[in-house]
Amino acid sequence: MKILITGSTGYLGSTVVSILKQDSSIKIFGIDIKSPERESSYELFIRGSVTDPKVMAKLFEEAKPDVAIHLAFVVNALHDESKEDEIAIRGSLNFLECCKEHKVKKIIFMSSAAACGAHPDSQQPYTESSPVKGNKAYSYSRLKAETDRIAQKFMHDCPDSNFVILRPCLFVGPNTDNCFFEMLKFPLLPMIFEDGKTKDPDFQFIHELDMAKCIVAAIEKDVRGIFNIAGNGTLKYSDMALIAGKRRIALPFWLLYPATTLLWKLHLIGSPPGQLDFIRYPWLMDNSKMKRELFIPEKTTEEAFREFIDSR
Repeated sequence: MKILITGSTGYLGSTVVSILKQDSSIKIFGIDIKSPERESSYELFIRGSVTDPKVMAKLFEEAKPDVAIHLAFVVNALHDESKEDEIAIRGSLNFLECCKEHKVKKIIFMSSAAACGAHPDSQQPYTESSPVKGNKAYSYSRLKAETDRIAQKFMHDCPDSNFVILRPCLFVGPNTDNCFFEMLKFPLLPMIFEDGKTKDPDFQFIHELDMAKCIVAAIEKDVRGIFNIAGNGTLKYSDMALIAGKRRIALPFWLLYPATTLLWKLHLIGSPPGQLDFIRYPWLMDNSKMKRELFIPEKTTEEAFREFIDSR
């Protein structure tokens, strides 16, 4: 089996590669802007960008993959939204157009729970058919929503492919590098005070190894469609602070948002202000379809988060 992976040297991609390499019959073809630690793991690795259509065309022509997995994305926000847009949208379109041209049998597209967004009026938990609205003020969420919609259109246009869209919650583990958790670096964990109460939404997590195994399950199983991905159980934001050994401080939203905006513009923090809505409102996923048809995570939400904290 020939498997092509974009974003293959990221912390999730490299974990997927390490699992797949245990099967000697699998040939791996990868592309990323960073070289892998072991290029010998690959039949072919190209150091380059998914935004380059010629590079992508060359990779697909060389690989002629049975399975193509799109993991490449900007997770940690840049101070350049036009560049984020190019990587997310152009990169996704290049990948999907190559898949369509080469009639790839299995396509796995990584979306996110953030594609559905965090809103005060959304019906919880999100199902696979929930609206993909995103949060316009948070580029990661906005772009995950836009690329999710693009992928759904391609899924409709490629009826002969087993097209899988994965929408995971936050995945955590020893290798996690996500600006969402930058707040854990500070001695006081900010909580939003609004409408006379402190916001304390529930969160879901999946361990990074479970996430990688879930992708492998999507390769191996005869499945098609959209899957929400999350560990069992939830964890209050306040409980995350307790587990992380952080004191909490409740700040009014009218103060916290402009303060975060200023710090972001001064390049003093890596988390954009639009991310605040994700500690303001819940964005929980219904994971029943995942457990029924695709994969059952080994670790719960709390177990995954505790291991993440212990590894820091």
